[in-house]
Amino acid sequence: MTVTRSGRRVATVFLCAAALAACAQPTPGTPRADPAAAEQATTDAIKRGIEAFQDHFRELGDEHARVYNYLNYGELKITTEHESYKVGDPPATLQKRRYERDGDWSETLTPPESELDYIKLDKGHTSLAPTPWVSVPSIYPDGFDTCLLLTAWVACHLDSAIGQTNLDAPDEQPNEARATEDGFEVVTGALLGQMIEEGFISIPEDQRDGITQPMRDTVVPVTIKLDHDMEFTGFEIRATVSDADATPLELQLGYEVLGTASEDDITETPAAAEVTAIPDQAAADAFYEKFNDHTPSN
Repeated sequence: MTVTRSGRRVATVFLCAAALAACAQPTPGTPRADPAAAEQATTDAIKRGIEAFQDHFRELGDEHARVYNYLNYGELKITTEHESYKVGDPPATLQKRRYERDGDWSETLTPPESELDYIKLDKGHTSLAPTPWVSVPSIYPDGFDTCLLLTAWVACHLDSAIGQTNLDAPDEQPNEARATEDGFEVVTGALLGQMIEEGFISIPEDQRDGITQPMRDTVVPVTIKLDHDMEFTGFEIRATVSDADATPLELQLGYEVLGTASEDDITETPAAAEVTAIPDQAAADAFYEKFNDHTPSN
């Protein structure tokens, strides 16, 4: 359900009421806090904030967004960043990725209703083809799907993890709402184990044995950010999860709405001479296995 503008105004009132603890005044000059009203205001504000988050991706517009994923777990160090541009209907999409904060970007271009994706190789993966670009079967075989756009993919799986945590560990899930200089924030959470299963906390399966059950059962806070009109602007997961002598896991993962994308942001389709065609899905899967390797061998 889309949050209407009047609904956003109501949510603003809820958030302000939660912050002020909803006072009642039985006699002039002697305000008394109403805990039940404050608790209800907070509950309503959180509900509105999560709805705004869900509605944003349910009806994703022309958007330039960024996802960052910084993770430390023993010898595993991840500093991956993604940016995406979505424009038009049917949309053209451009997705960019780099494995280091100052590293070289790869690009994945999908023209509107294209059966092919065009991937521009970054410097670390130029050995995968004799040309600067490769083409593979499109990730949108049945038409554009928001949850297949990699930045939005993280949000879709986070939404699933939050929902499952609400069923599995509702008493452990944070429920906070607060006003900020930029608008509002609501804080909820998701089980670490659920986030790992959803795939956006990207620990390889052969390195998961050290993630203990108490660590998996930890509910990690998720901060959803909204502007003054209750429009979604991003989310952040930031935590260190530990258990006795187990290797601690440090997480910093976030989504930022950077602005409205335009046709000028979309790279032109490369000329045929610049493209190595990978026509079948099995070959494309083999290509992706190497392309997604952070440290490919040349």
